[in-house]
Amino acid sequence: MDLRRTPAPAPGELPPIRLRHLRRYSTSVFDHKGRLTCGMLFDVLGWEAGTRIDITAHAGTIVVRGARGGAHEVKSRRFLHIPATVRHWCSFGARELVLLRAVPELSVLLIFGQERLDQALPDPRRLVDAARAVGGQVGGSGGGPSDRAVEAGRSVSRPAAGSGELGGGRRG
Repeated sequence: MDLRRTPAPAPGELPPIRLRHLRRYSTSVFDHKGRLTCGMLFDVLGWEAGTRIDITAHAGTIVVRGARGGAHEVKSRRFLHIPATVRHWCSFGARELVLLRAVPELSVLLIFGQERLDQALPDPRRLVDAARAVGGQVGGSGGGPSDRAVEAGRSVSRPAAGSGELGGGRRG
């Protein structure tokens, strides 16, 4: 059999690696008037300009619910105005970056502070300590004495750029 002339077999139907998932998370920033916008999540929730909503707070989180008789509404340019009292109850300031989560089955938008990410995500120190180099040397590391010191948990000082200590010899 001449492999140069034999066509490769078709791969067939490949199974999906990940299932398609609606984007339910985003970040946004409160403007100086306490407004937020995130059209992508409003689309997931089916909220258009004029959609009636209720705004409450619980445990440092702002809860925005779609409600027929809601006291507030999505504004004409598709932004939310969160009242100052609610922002203050949750300790949100002007121009603060917040995490948004849409829950379409409940018609709810949750607004969290960034500290929630620190609580929810794995401990970064543990991840860094557990990380292993893939395929050999990383970042120009040659496995010298300083690399072994870092692995042993000791800090290593390196000469600053332009300090004259590079190259280890006298300057001539």
